[in-house]
Amino acid sequence: MPTPVEQLDDKGQLYWLQHNLRAGASRRIRAWVKQKPVMAVITFLVAAYLLFVLRSVYQPMVLGIRKYFFWILVLLFLMWIVRKVFRRSQAWKKVMGSLVSLLLLIAIAWITPRLVHYGSQYVYYNALNKVQVDQLPVTGQERIQPISSIHTLTDQEALSETEDATMPRFVRTNEGDYEYTTAIGPSQAYKVQQFTKDMYEVIHIPGQLPSPNFSSGYRDKVDFEVGEFLLFSKNTHTAVVKRFDPWQYCSMEPSDPVYLQNEQGEWVQVVGLIKWVGFVFPRPVFGGVMVIEQHKPSDIYAKRLFFGKGTFIPAEQLVDHPFLQGQDVMPREVTRYIAESFRFRRGFLAPMPGYHEGDIRVPQLPEGQDPQPFVVHSELKGAAGKLYNYFGLEPYEEAKKGLSVSLFIPGDGMKEVYFIDHTTSGAAFLGSSAVSAKIIESRKEYDWTHSYPAETRPFIREIGGRVRLFWLSTIVTRAGDGHGRFIGGSVPEITITDAVHGKVTWIPTDLVGSPEKWMDVVVEVMQPFWDHER
Repeated sequence: MPTPVEQLDDKGQLYWLQHNLRAGASRRIRAWVKQKPVMAVITFLVAAYLLFVLRSVYQPMVLGIRKYFFWILVLLFLMWIVRKVFRRSQAWKKVMGSLVSLLLLIAIAWITPRLVHYGSQYVYYNALNKVQVDQLPVTGQERIQPISSIHTLTDQEALSETEDATMPRFVRTNEGDYEYTTAIGPSQAYKVQQFTKDMYEVIHIPGQLPSPNFSSGYRDKVDFEVGEFLLFSKNTHTAVVKRFDPWQYCSMEPSDPVYLQNEQGEWVQVVGLIKWVGFVFPRPVFGGVMVIEQHKPSDIYAKRLFFGKGTFIPAEQLVDHPFLQGQDVMPREVTRYIAESFRFRRGFLAPMPGYHEGDIRVPQLPEGQDPQPFVVHSELKGAAGKLYNYFGLEPYEEAKKGLSVSLFIPGDGMKEVYFIDHTTSGAAFLGSSAVSAKIIESRKEYDWTHSYPAETRPFIREIGGRVRLFWLSTIVTRAGDGHGRFIGGSVPEITITDAVHGKVTWIPTDLVGSPEKWMDVVVEVMQPFWDHER
């Protein structure tokens, strides 16, 4: 039986090297602490401050290194090769080597982001669980006021000088209704209040209400000690990043929060998380959510300061939480990336410069309109109705405004992505970017210098056994506050444009608040056109 000394000898040279290094480092640290205790305490406090308090500040840099780590290694390897080749050369050759390295660095810095983006979208498109549907799904729970109009009206009519409102989001309530929710907090112009106050109120406006009502019946008192408008550890982004574990810290980033009611009817912040996957071609996917509850007496300030706040729910576990099912919590950055990846539906070369065969784009809508995706309520494949992010993709060339692909992305991050390829289905529809001109043309006597159609979103109905696509638009007026915002008016004007014929139907003002009666007006206007269809 080997003696203890023999057992230690069997450890090997690598073990003893590590052992001696650790022991030597430990002795030097203890000696330094004894010699300079004050400096040791200061160093410890600075290290703790950087590690726990300020880690949200440099997290974007860490995330950037993680996303492009492979390409950073490639660049370093190429520079090492160049240096190796010219290291023992004459002086002028060394200068040439330095110039070559510089040009190589510039070329890679310019080419790599484009190359990575192209490859990432191709990989992403092929990895998606794409489900092609036969016909467009009927929409419901139509929103009358555009999102930006609700935001402007809230800011102008419901807030005091020292208050700000978050961008509204369209959500489902516990009662099954659909409302805009926006949180109220201290104005971003007053830094002291941003540091000392909390987010203290949630306004919820029914989507089918023509004129927003900001009375007490639509306002709930809350107490969120973290929020978008707050500073330092009270900021939502900062609190969520501090809540990440080491792996999440290197691969995730938070998006804008959504204000929902949980199963107990209490308001919570739900922060969608963007997760970056892929080593060679990094791409964003839905990583789950961080749920932030309101302030409780038992909450400890130091815990929030050092470890943030929130409860992490992975994407695959959202199905276990009823208040998150069917909601719109997926980050816009992820849905936009999914939509842009459909450029590869005709193959790897489709988006190639100088080619663009079958290429598509997410249309840029006229100034002042809310960008795609549009949040719509619909039922797909027999599932219960829920919120989807809708993209109406159009041909790559901006002069062409037909609808190429309709894309429905579940807002709760479920795996399927539903689409209809209109270029192969035999249907010919107008894209959303073409609707504004149709509306303006239909009312030439209208004063379009201060008003314009906004948020042209899909309006799909089944009429006489046939599913028809329309575009629903709200006529808005510039707010005149110098910030480029607009309002929909106390009772906005609504238009419904037939996506096949381009015929615009103006809904009478007295029917704007009754969406169930809109189709009666549309059918009366459109029936002569439909009678001549083949």
